[in-house]
Amino acid sequence: IPTKKRKVSKSKHFVPENPLVSKIQGMFSDEETYDVLFDVSATEHDEDGSKRVKTSTPFLSHRLILQMCAPELAALFGCGGNIETTATITDIKPAVFHHLLWYVYGGSVPEEDLKTHAKDIIEAADKYNIVNLKLEAEAAYVESTAITATNAMDNLLYADAKNCALLKEAVFDFLTQNGEEVIARLSFDDVPGYLMKDLLGAATRKKMG
Repeated sequence: IPTKKRKVSKSKHFVPENPLVSKIQGMFSDEETYDVLFDVSATEHDEDGSKRVKTSTPFLSHRLILQMCAPELAALFGCGGNIETTATITDIKPAVFHHLLWYVYGGSVPEEDLKTHAKDIIEAADKYNIVNLKLEAEAAYVESTAITATNAMDNLLYADAKNCALLKEAVFDFLTQNGEEVIARLSFDDVPGYLMKDLLGAATRKKMG
């Protein structure tokens, strides 16, 4: 016999929220409790542009939080008898990694930063399987990017490579709504056959709808 869910009414009096999330966020980069460290390296030009300078940014973290919320980041520190306390990352910008790790700790990325660093965040989140952050960055990219005949193919191939369904749909919408311009200006030579089938399917649905 199914049981009825008990309706929880809000108190008229002030009741503090569950402090768990704020406590976890308070552990972010905490020097007293961290047990693993990310060494995020980047190579940049110096001020006058004459040479490239390698910089290294440390990010303090906690193995348990990574294991629960970002297993693929936790895996960088090994398992079993091969336990490491430092992991080096060379393919993500420190600013982007900060957003990624802060999100793992329950934080959020400011909307403007999502738009500014959308592709970098998509790629980092895709690599380490931070699914919700990837979806947020993809949505920000779609909202802030105008699909044109100039960038449509690049965006379509990128969406396919990174499995970005929302971006792919945006490109398909542009292609089906601008058929004459698309045929006149774009080449589909580099587009895989299965994407062409998807595009034809989208065009057919638009025509029938």
